[in-house]
Amino acid sequence: MGDLLRSSLRITWVRNGAYLGRLVDDLGEAVARWIAQPASACAMNHPAWIVCHLRLYRRVILDLLRGAAFDDPLDAPFGRGSKVSMEPAAHPAPREMRETIERLGADVLAALDAAPTARFEAPNPLPRWRELHPRVGEQLVTLMVKHESFHLGQLSAWRRAMGLPSVAM
Repeated sequence: MGDLLRSSLRITWVRNGAYLGRLVDDLGEAVARWIAQPASACAMNHPAWIVCHLRLYRRVILDLLRGAAFDDPLDAPFGRGSKVSMEPAAHPAPREMRETIERLGADVLAALDAAPTARFEAPNPLPRWRELHPRVGEQLVTLMVKHESFHLGQLSAWRRAMGLPSVAM
């Protein structure tokens, strides 16, 4: 099962990473563009928040794959409990966001390839996740497939609401 899980995660991770690149490639270097909102009545998760959020969880994925301890990301900056900020200073520069998320994507692939098969069967180290995902492998499916895809869908919806062209998956 470990090889099937590993190869399935790898395929989806590579495809999602390429899709993420296409979703942000034309946004430029102005932070204002990355935090823009299509309507004042609602605050969508904008590209800066989404990329910073995914960066945070990519670090968690790395720690899960390596068997390293990590802090619960719930209340971390850009964690699930965070609020979308419209302040440019609250976000790294777009180039830094892109470079870091790409590097982390490559690091996750390397860690996925290097992880012993037993790593996927290990108990989930985060208590609040353990009930739904008892083992690391189950948590990795959620974080690497569902979670990434969910936020890429938000990014795609933001693009369309901003009047930007759709991007091929």
